[in-house]
Amino acid sequence: MTPRKYVICDIEATGLHEDKEIIEIALITFQDGKIVDVYETLINPLIGLSDYIKDLTSISQKELLAAPKFYDVAEAIRLRLEGSVFVSHNTDFDYQLLRKKYLEMGQEIKLKTFCTLKISQYEIPGLKSYSLDSLCLFFGIKIKERHRAIGDALATLELFKHLFELKSKAITRILFLPHHEKSLKKISTKSGLLYFKNARGKVIHFEAAFNMEKTARAMLQVKAENRDFLTEVDTVEGEVTGSPLIAEFKKLLYYPFKPKWMISIIALKSSEKQFRFLPFRKDSDAVWFFQHERDARKKLKQLEISLQGEKFIYRDGGKSKEEILRHNQKIDYLAREARFPTENLIILGEGRSLNEKSFILILGGHVVGYGYSDRSEAEIEARPEEYLVRRFFQHLGVNLTTMRYLRELKNMRQKTDGWRGLAEAR
Repeated sequence: MTPRKYVICDIEATGLHEDKEIIEIALITFQDGKIVDVYETLINPLIGLSDYIKDLTSISQKELLAAPKFYDVAEAIRLRLEGSVFVSHNTDFDYQLLRKKYLEMGQEIKLKTFCTLKISQYEIPGLKSYSLDSLCLFFGIKIKERHRAIGDALATLELFKHLFELKSKAITRILFLPHHEKSLKKISTKSGLLYFKNARGKVIHFEAAFNMEKTARAMLQVKAENRDFLTEVDTVEGEVTGSPLIAEFKKLLYYPFKPKWMISIIALKSSEKQFRFLPFRKDSDAVWFFQHERDARKKLKQLEISLQGEKFIYRDGGKSKEEILRHNQKIDYLAREARFPTENLIILGEGRSLNEKSFILILGGHVVGYGYSDRSEAEIEARPEEYLVRRFFQHLGVNLTTMRYLRELKNMRQKTDGWRGLAEAR
């Protein structure tokens, strides 16, 4: 925290109306990480108190009649405020009321302000309420003497410390909104699909996750930059799939893969193969597919760089058959990364419950479907199609998602028994 002087202020008044008057004020001077001065006093407002304010604050009319007038304490207040940053929970109320009282005396005060209400609204988006009570509950701050100036000022000081850390990115605690925390406690640590819903119960976002609780907590962590998402999401629910890949398949139902570009392999009259960047066409035998042109061009450039090692001696007749053969072999080798390791394979994984297993079946280079069973792995491998619960017909998005998943397993150096080749297509 900076060495600046902060004065945390709380004012109790005769009400919220335009002609409100101060009945109590507390000023806590906070500097270099510690309280260096505390000032509090009742103030005679020169008008009567309503029963509501008497009950709320426990301040009696008799106490106020014996209290000093504002002009009696104005100088003591000014001396504490000079050169400080004025801190309160709603400076539009406290600071403006103080300025009004000084203007009535023909004086002016000008201070930099730190409004814990406004800073909270920015740094903690999505909170149901930004009252002092709600924010103290959020941070675990205990309030003593609520609706008395010193009690509220001390609570505001603690709130200020938390907000200062949050604002300066120095806070070490991971925070969640209270209504999100209730949902998060019900989320499984298994793989599955997360459903983020708004206050009307409508799903506004789907997310496939290897560990649903961990992913949900990462997405719902209180951060100012996460404002829109935190504000929109009211609850989160999880559907256990066991396999993160099956969760990805389910997500594709809501966010279909719609490619606009592709890279194909074409053959020239000389039989030489080349990579070609083209707009997407259905039923094409392209190798790579992309939603964005920049990604397609980037991939094509990488492929062309990989082919630069092939140097040929050009002659009148062009490349020799051997040179074309070597070039085509390199093309085929590069294209292998976009295909399954083998035409027929099964990917085995965890199920939704303790003894259940999940599996994804690939036949003829396409994902046929997925299923669940509590049978042994040998039984599933022997008759996988009997246990399918969902089938696909050459679903491009499912195929590409599965290929990416297998590449990630390989890159992570996972055990190779995550998938197994099948001896023959069934």
